[in-house]
Amino acid sequence: MKILKIDFQNINSLRGEHHIDFTQEPFLQNTLFAITGPTGSGKTTILDVISLALFNQVPRLGKMSTGEILKKGAILTRNQSEAYARITYQCKTGIFASTWSISTARTGNLRDYHMEISNLETETILDLKKSDVPTKNEELIGLSYDQFIKSVVLAQGEFAKFLQVPKKERGALLEKITGTEIYRRIGQEVYLKHKERATAIEAKKAKIETFKEQLLDENRYTEKKQEAESLNTEKKQLQQELERLAKEIELKNKIQKEEHELQKTTEELSQLTQEQKRFDTEKGAQLKKHQEIQLYAEDLNRWQSLQEKSVEKQQEITTAKAAINKAEAQREVLKKQFAETFNLAISPADFQEKTERYKAEVRQLINARAEIATTYKTTKNHIESLAKPLKLQEKLAKPEAFQKEVIKEQESKQVTYSKLAADFDLQNNSITQLQENLQQKLKQLRLAEKAETDLKNLKSQIRERQTELEKIEKEKSGLPDQLKEIGSKIELKEAQLLAKRKSLEVEQLQKKLEDYRRDLKDEEPCPLCGALHHPYAEHLPEVENGLQTAVTQLEEALKSLNSKQIEIQTSLNQKKADGEAVKKRIEVLTDQLKTAETDFNTQFAAVLKERQNQSFSELEKHLEEQEQKLTQAKRVQEELELLQNLKKETEALLELLTQGTQKAEAIKNRFNGSNFDSEIYTAETSWNRNEQILTQQNQALKEAEKTNASLKTQIQELSTSLLEQLSQKGYESIEDALKERLDASTAQNWTQEQQHLQNNGVRLKTLQQKLIDELKTLKEAAGSVPLEELLAQRQTKAETLDQKEKRAQEVSRAVLNHKENLQKIKELQEQIEDELEQSKHWQILFELIGDATGNKFNDFAQDLTLAQLLQLANKRLEQLTDRYRIDQPTGDEDDSLVAIDEHMGGQRRSIKTLSGGETFILSLALALALSDLASRNIEINSLFIDEGFGTLDPETLDQTLDTLEVLQSESSKMIGVISHVDSLKERIATQIQLTQNGQGYSTLKVV
Repeated sequence: MKILKIDFQNINSLRGEHHIDFTQEPFLQNTLFAITGPTGSGKTTILDVISLALFNQVPRLGKMSTGEILKKGAILTRNQSEAYARITYQCKTGIFASTWSISTARTGNLRDYHMEISNLETETILDLKKSDVPTKNEELIGLSYDQFIKSVVLAQGEFAKFLQVPKKERGALLEKITGTEIYRRIGQEVYLKHKERATAIEAKKAKIETFKEQLLDENRYTEKKQEAESLNTEKKQLQQELERLAKEIELKNKIQKEEHELQKTTEELSQLTQEQKRFDTEKGAQLKKHQEIQLYAEDLNRWQSLQEKSVEKQQEITTAKAAINKAEAQREVLKKQFAETFNLAISPADFQEKTERYKAEVRQLINARAEIATTYKTTKNHIESLAKPLKLQEKLAKPEAFQKEVIKEQESKQVTYSKLAADFDLQNNSITQLQENLQQKLKQLRLAEKAETDLKNLKSQIRERQTELEKIEKEKSGLPDQLKEIGSKIELKEAQLLAKRKSLEVEQLQKKLEDYRRDLKDEEPCPLCGALHHPYAEHLPEVENGLQTAVTQLEEALKSLNSKQIEIQTSLNQKKADGEAVKKRIEVLTDQLKTAETDFNTQFAAVLKERQNQSFSELEKHLEEQEQKLTQAKRVQEELELLQNLKKETEALLELLTQGTQKAEAIKNRFNGSNFDSEIYTAETSWNRNEQILTQQNQALKEAEKTNASLKTQIQELSTSLLEQLSQKGYESIEDALKERLDASTAQNWTQEQQHLQNNGVRLKTLQQKLIDELKTLKEAAGSVPLEELLAQRQTKAETLDQKEKRAQEVSRAVLNHKENLQKIKELQEQIEDELEQSKHWQILFELIGDATGNKFNDFAQDLTLAQLLQLANKRLEQLTDRYRIDQPTGDEDDSLVAIDEHMGGQRRSIKTLSGGETFILSLALALALSDLASRNIEINSLFIDEGFGTLDPETLDQTLDTLEVLQSESSKMIGVISHVDSLKERIATQIQLTQNGQGYSTLKVV
């Protein structure tokens, strides 16, 4: 995996957009580069951008969300509304760009962050949810977030401490560096899992004891079983008795119900007999007459129908005669209307011919007038559009007055144009050319004015730099004397410290002798002289502690003076460098000023000549006034052309108005209405419709008279035949017979009512006989015991059964509980056996690696990790130096790591004895080894080393940089060194420089 490009905007203190392209110069020639800048300028922000764009995480803050950004005030630059981080990288599957972004809504609230991945080779955006982007980057790169951070950002500073700490601290530090705290958690989880299983087994054993306490003894269990069997037998007998009683009770109830039903049926039959008598009295006779007359129903209905049709035809004859009279009167009205409106005399014979000829003549006149009106409107609209720029369109309502206004305006504009033409000699020069010349002069004038401002700015910058240089020289002047003074103080303190240390050594030797004297006992021989009495051991002098205090105080004072000396020396060096930089800047600005002045005088000679004693603004104002006059002349010229066109168009409009008036008079002589097409159509339609009505009504009258004569003949014939039959039934006329007929609805209702009464009579008699027969059979089957006594017996038996069932349930529950408890005990014992079998591996794991703190497995894993890490580190050391190898201490060595010195015949030395540069090489090898370990088989071609250079002396720093250059050249990796050490800037040419601006923001520059 190789990082190709980093782009970001408004991340932490780096406001604005920034781009670092590792595929362009200067990174193509120098893949070892430095990221430099003072503390807090944002050097590690570049690393934050990489991890944020890939994994939505920042090493110091963890995973990012809108809430986290608001809570911690991180990522988004202060006072900015949007930010993004993008990294372009190359991996085995191609080139991809991963982007993280966030922005502020119009309400001022942060929107949720967004992430996406683009395949730059196919120019497509991968179809992923933002939460899937980190996982996809992990898949493409082959590294998780933790592995990526350990592989790309080398923890050299952590390993520098790791090399020298004791074993106990080394394990904790290794766990932190490698992120192998999982082994501690595994050990703790094994312990908790074992404890959880053991607790579960003990809980099951406790349940078994509880169930055993609830078991019945053998005799009591046998008694309960026998009692349950006896109760079941008694219950069956009682249930059989209850079933027999229920059948007898049901039979008694059925007899009562049937007797009640028989009584009800008898009463209904008596009531129905009364209703039949009443129907015969009120409706029966009339219904019978109706049924006799219905024998002649067909002829009667036909006679009535013929009578009705005859009446209808007589009415039609009357209506047709009235309509004919009305239509003839309307014809005379329409003749008069045609004569008055259209000046046309018509009759039914010549109506069609005369109207067609008249319409053709009038329409020809109307169409001619319409064409003139259309042309008039088009011409008027065109004149309106031409008149708008001159604001004359409102006066067009009166064309004659408008024509006069156009001529007046034309004369006025001609006077204005003549004056402007004389000022600019427009007869010999075009307005466009004169305008272009003026615009060119104005452009040169404005460029000259800007160039003059730039010259003033350069002069101002030179004065500011000179003031700054004076200030630096003044601040620098006193520093050499301060260095000399503090050097003298250091020499004095060093002499005092040397004297005190010698005195302290003498006193410490005396102290050791006094310790031996304290151990001497009376009557026991001294190991040195053999004496049995030891008087000096009883009166030992007090140990003086003042020397140790004095030495400590002198060391602290000397340390403070040394720090002060370094601080002053650093300040002096910085002032010298700043002074030189300012001098160079003044020289550059002075050269720029000379060049700019020469260019100014050459480029703008023509402008300066025309300017004379005027200021740039005065000259610019004069030229702008000239430009305005030319613009006015061009506008007046265009308006004169427009007025000439308006004059011609207005003359044409007046001619059209005259023609239209003539056509209107011709139409008025032929037509007295307002809308010819509508009125002639209405008149024609009315005439044709009226003539059609006359024709139709005459035809209808003839047909009605003919049909009515036929109907009267049929009525006469049918009346003779029908009356002969009805007279035999006692009717004198057809009308008398019709009076005895019921209407169809009444006849139907009465017939249905009669049939319903007859059907109900048959039904009730049948039901009555059926109930009598059934009651006889039921009474023969029923016993002699009364119903009340049967109910009492059933109640007693039911109560006894209920008591027996309750007792049976109690006994059965006791027996069932005993069986269930035995089954539960068996199941729990089987579960315990299964649990013990399944938890064997947890028991073994607990014995091997489990404990409450997790130390047992963690220590074992750290030993393996350290061995693997040292093996990889020694492979890396072969590339960096042929002198040293790293090894773990043996039993007779202290517990810090050991350096094997190959130049000294494989001598084993404590890491603590190595110089700063040698320690750096070893710590760098360990950092690279961790990168190898984290990335496994993934090739990482981009590395960053964060700090670790600030404590190195110049010689060690040179040696360190030599090592990095060797690493870079042999591995072809791109290596970024993050540091604020000044000497690092001199050795590494390619740099990403970060500078603070004093407002809390920083700028980034690649050099």
